[in-house]
Amino acid sequence: MRVPWRLYTATGGCWISARRMPVSGSECGPACPGWGGFVAPWRKPPARWCVPEAGSIALFFGGRSVEHEVSIRSARSVMVELEGQGWKVFPVAVDREGRWFTADNPLGVRGSIPEGTRCRVKLRGEPGAGLETGEGKDLQWAYPDLYFPLIHGRGGEDGTLQGLLNLAEAPYAGSGVLASALAMDKDLAKVVLRQTGLPVLDWLVVTAADWRRKPDAIIGKLQDSFPGSVFIKPANGGSSIGTSRAASVDARRQALDLALSLDLKAIVEPALDAREIEVSVLGNDDIEASVAGEIVPAGEFYDYHAKYCDGGTRLLVPAPLQDDAMDHVRDLACRAYAALNCRGFGRVDFLMDRATGEPYISELNTLPGFTDVSMFPRLWEASGLAYGPLLARIVELGKRRARARKSLRHEIEEPGS
Repeated sequence: MRVPWRLYTATGGCWISARRMPVSGSECGPACPGWGGFVAPWRKPPARWCVPEAGSIALFFGGRSVEHEVSIRSARSVMVELEGQGWKVFPVAVDREGRWFTADNPLGVRGSIPEGTRCRVKLRGEPGAGLETGEGKDLQWAYPDLYFPLIHGRGGEDGTLQGLLNLAEAPYAGSGVLASALAMDKDLAKVVLRQTGLPVLDWLVVTAADWRRKPDAIIGKLQDSFPGSVFIKPANGGSSIGTSRAASVDARRQALDLALSLDLKAIVEPALDAREIEVSVLGNDDIEASVAGEIVPAGEFYDYHAKYCDGGTRLLVPAPLQDDAMDHVRDLACRAYAALNCRGFGRVDFLMDRATGEPYISELNTLPGFTDVSMFPRLWEASGLAYGPLLARIVELGKRRARARKSLRHEIEEPGS
């Protein structure tokens, strides 16, 4: 049985499975008041991690996507923990019209944007730009130490916000433009993963334009390719919103109508009799995977209602897997994360065939949920990395990636100059 993560502190001790055990001075981290390094005992220790002195973090949440409310729930949990660590949190709520606001009471989030005094916020896409609040003589600037996107779906998880932050040369947590866009588009992610030799289920793509022009031909192709039950979902979506299981022709038509009302492209996959397995991942160049967890929904599949409303869903952490199967899905998670060039943190979801035990990569989430029922933090906690140190590491990974990008040259000397 594997030993959980070891968490080191500045006091010269570590906790293994919540028990404090002494370690030597050479094993413990450098003398830093905020030391939060860790090492997996069965692997070569990664570079030591030091929690930076608390500064300011701009937290983006809300957004225009159908995952608006999920994002707000994630932000609540993260705000409480970051403020508890001494960070000054600058909340940026994005309403359903795409307008940016901040508020006096960031923890009193209700509905679409925070209650209280609302002030418009802007970020210009130019180097050195900070967050602008107010107008005219009340105009002020804020320069957070880090930007933390928690906007699930379009406008936050698809690379658009990351592109704006890149233009402003602003340090931020999580993956960059390319990885965010690839992971968001389940069709293109599957293309890359299959080209890399990683296991994914067969799939077909239906565009909104083709569905309008030739619905009967598309239904016929789906019937020939996947005669059994299928899952139909928006290619760019999350939290299983717009996902349907369909077998009959009428059900497939309705499912495609729904999926293509939420995105311009839908994907269709066979409905495998499978276990739903998830693995959380951390890292930039050095990638680490948590233990795997299993989701046992009370209903037909793990849809939005099962994720956030239904108390009947069971989360098994760690998943009841044999050691070799556990190692295999963790390895696949790291390889998939690297294949899409992800950075910072993410979660990899699998479908494990009940008949053969073979795992198939279902999707990658570059901005997984951080709510009190979300699997991402639960899996790390089961691996020995609690919620607070987890956020501290995500912050440090974002700052390290920003420093690496800043070190790049933007021009070269001309020959003979």
